[in-house]
Amino acid sequence: MILFILYVILSTSGLVLFKIGANSLTLGLQKSIFSMQLPLISLLGLTCYLISFVLWMYIISKSDISFIVPLGVALTNLAVLFSSYFILKEEISITTIIGAAIIILGVIVINIK
Repeated sequence: MILFILYVILSTSGLVLFKIGANSLTLGLQKSIFSMQLPLISLLGLTCYLISFVLWMYIISKSDISFIVPLGVALTNLAVLFSSYFILKEEISITTIIGAAIIILGVIVINIK
C-alpha cells in the first residue's frame, strides 16, 4: 500500500511540476534540427513521472490488474484535480465536482468485498 501511495504522489507531482515549468518550455526546428529548452522544474517533473511509471509497472506485476488499475487511475485523477485547484489555481466547475464524486463512489464500490 505504501508503494501505491508513493506512486500516486510521484505521478501527481510529476504532472504538476511539469505543468509549472511548461510556461518556459520552448520547442523549435531550425535547419531540420529539433531543439528543446526544458526548465529544471519540468525536468524534475519528468523525473518524478518516470519513477512513478517504473513503480507502477512493479505494482501491476504484484497486484490484480482488474483492481489496481481502476484504483490507481481514479486516485491519481483525484490527486491531480485537487493539486490543480490548490497549487495551479485552476478553476473547477460543478460538473468536475460531480465527476470527482462519482470517481470517489467508484473507488468505494471497488473496495467492497
